[in-house]
This record gives sequence, structure tokens and C-alpha cells, in this order.
Amino acid sequence: MNDLDVLNKIASNLTERKGAAVLSDFDVLVSNIQFVHHALSTATGHLKAGQDSLSESLGHDVEISSPYKAGENLEAFPKIVRSLLGNGRAIIDRVVTETKPDSYESRNRGDFSNIPKKTFNDYSNLLTLSRQLIDSLTADAYQLFLLDPKSFNYHVLVSLNSFNKFATKSLTQALFNSEILSALQEFEQLNYNQWASSHITSCAHTSFGKKVDFLLTSIPNNNVPPSLADDLKNLFKFSSEFAHIGYVSTFFTSAPHAEIVLGSSYGPILPSTENFSELKYEILKTVCDFLSHLYIPAIVSCANKLLNSTQAQSAASELQSASENLIRAIKTRNSTYFFFIKDGLIGSSEIIPLTCMCRTKRQWEPPHHDYELYCKSCGSGFHLMSIQGEGYVFTSAGPIKIIGSKVPDINDMSQEERDRLMQAWAERMSAGTPP
Repeated sequence: MNDLDVLNKIASNLTERKGAAVLSDFDVLVSNIQFVHHALSTATGHLKAGQDSLSESLGHDVEISSPYKAGENLEAFPKIVRSLLGNGRAIIDRVVTETKPDSYESRNRGDFSNIPKKTFNDYSNLLTLSRQLIDSLTADAYQLFLLDPKSFNYHVLVSLNSFNKFATKSLTQALFNSEILSALQEFEQLNYNQWASSHITSCAHTSFGKKVDFLLTSIPNNNVPPSLADDLKNLFKFSSEFAHIGYVSTFFTSAPHAEIVLGSSYGPILPSTENFSELKYEILKTVCDFLSHLYIPAIVSCANKLLNSTQAQSAASELQSASENLIRAIKTRNSTYFFFIKDGLIGSSEIIPLTCMCRTKRQWEPPHHDYELYCKSCGSGFHLMSIQGEGYVFTSAGPIKIIGSKVPDINDMSQEERDRLMQAWAERMSAGTPP
């Protein structure tokens, strides 16, 4: 294959786009987005409380540890950290606001005149916002973890140097005082190769990917998803394609083409909407993993360095609640759960209650269609095992009531009844008798 062969192959794809592909269940995608966005929105409440606690303590010198106290070498960092936390909050708030689930419930399911469609602007806005979040907050997390003067100088002066190239006089006058401009002039005396290692600046991890690898291996953090580093790097590259208006992203989202109309429980949809929803869900999930395993742990590490132990523990408590809530939410979504159900109940006239691990209850109504066996909240799938007889099934996780059995729910038992059941379960488990 030569250069012209490759050129012709590219031309054929750019001028003859393939038909749209839909590879996911739209109803499940909608519920997944709602579930993960709710988890993200809820966790930001704990995150804000932790940030507020940390910022409040940083305003009181008596609560700050050495060498960050007033009059000591690193006294500038409490002010800097408060600014970084404010920056992070603004970005996260915008992501939460801009990624709210689309509302499909109010649509007329028979209306084909105004079917939702996603365009280049929708993709570009979502991906640009995603790029801003992971890029900016990774840089912030890096500084929060290091608390190193030269590293922070590099971070700010490189940004300031770029900003100043095209800033108008009014912007410069409004944003910069004489002190920061003198620091910029000192930085401008350096050649490019000196930026990462000079008498005023240093940076051992200049790229996004290197910062991610460094933070995930340096911050004390258990149970990090093995794919998180690659997921973040891939999202960074993918979002860059949209942020920089690349060839592929522009063609995929803006080329005119006819779309087939698909059905869903929310009414007619187009493949572009399903494709966008699938991407939005994956981004929200990655953002949750990023916050819980990288950004929030970096803030906790920073609090432990800057504050006395009592104040650090107070801030860390709320921050860790935010992280734990996100981890728990992501862990429960799209799982597969098994239910033991009385033989003959499926296909009957009975409404069958199926309670997911996320505590959402589905009332499975006759005629009990298999395609309804999923959680509308977290998207988890349900598998049913038909059991003859009444009572409970003893599993390694404990006794479980057979759905449809005329026996009391375990939570409704008296303490004495529950103790007897648990004793029978323990004896069965210790004997190794199969359920």
C-alpha cells in the first residue's frame, strides 16, 4: 500500500459515510445517565462541604501546620490552595449543570415531527467540557499533592505566558498586578528548554499522561480501577479531537445523512441521539472514577500536609464521603443480580416485586416480558431462577426469601425468628450442604 492508496481509502470514508450503528439499549442508557448523574450531583455536596471545611481552616493560621504558617517559607500555599479549590468547584459545577439528563418522559410517543437529534454542537460542547475538567483538575491535583514552589511557578507562568500573548491591554490591566508581571518578565528570560528546570521553575511530569500516572501511583488510594489511567488518557485524546475540531470528529457529527427512526419506551429516537447518550454515559462514569480515585484523594493528601491533624480529619471526612458515594454508585450500576422466584409465578397474573441492590424496586407486571428485567435506576440486569417449594434459599451471602413464598420477609421477622433462621443458615454453611 502506498501513499495514494491510503489517500483514496480516506477519501472514500469521508465522502461515503457508513450507516448509523446502534449498539446499546436506549432505555437502559437513559436510566444509566440519570443514575450516574444523580450520584455525581449528590457527591458534589459532600465535596463542597469538605472543600469549605478545608478553606475555612486555611484562613486561620493557628490551624495550619509548619512550614505553611504565616512568616514561614511556604506561607503562600494556604492562599494558593484556596484558589485552586475554587477553580475546581467552578469546573465541577459546570459539568454537573451541563450534563443533566435529557428529559424524554414528557414527549408524545407517537410524535414523529420533532424527534430529538444530536449535532456537532452537542458533541463538541460535551467533549470540550470533559477535556476542560480532566485537564484542569489533573493539573490542580498535581499541585495540591506536591505543594512545591517551583512546580507551581511552572504551572502558572507557562499558562500566563500563553495568555499574555494575545491578551488586550484592558485584560492585562484588570487581571495582573506589577508583581506577577515582574515574575513573568523573569520567566520570559528563559528559553523554552529551561522552562521545566530553572532557578524559578521545575516540572518533572510535563504531559497530562505523565501527571495521571504519577498521581495514581503516588497517592495512597486502594481499589483504583486498573483501566482508569488508560481511560483518562483515552478520554483526553478523544476529547482533544473535538476540542481542536479534528477531521474525524467534524465529519462524524456534521456530515449530512439520513437517519433511520428507532423505537424506544420514550418514543421515536434517532441513532445520533443513542450514540450521544452512550458517549455521555461513559464520560460521566469516567468523571466519577476520576474524582473519586484521583482528584479527591489529592485534596485529602493536601489537607493532611497543610493542617493540624484535627482540622485535616474534619475536612477529610466529608471528602472521603464524596469519594465513597461515587465508588459505591459506580460499583452497583450495570451489574447482574439473581433472584430466586417461586415456580409458576412467572406468567401468572401476579405483579412480581424485584428490588435492586441500589434499592430501586421494579414492579414486574404481567405478562412478564423478559426485556423488562433490568433496573430503571442503575441499569443492572436481573436473572431469575425458578425454585419449587416455599421458604428461603441459603446462599454464601445469607438466607434469601424465594419471591412469591408465603413466608415473612426477613426484615419483618421478630428478632427471635431471625436468630433461628440465621442459626439454621450457619449450620447449613458449616456443614457444606448445598442449598
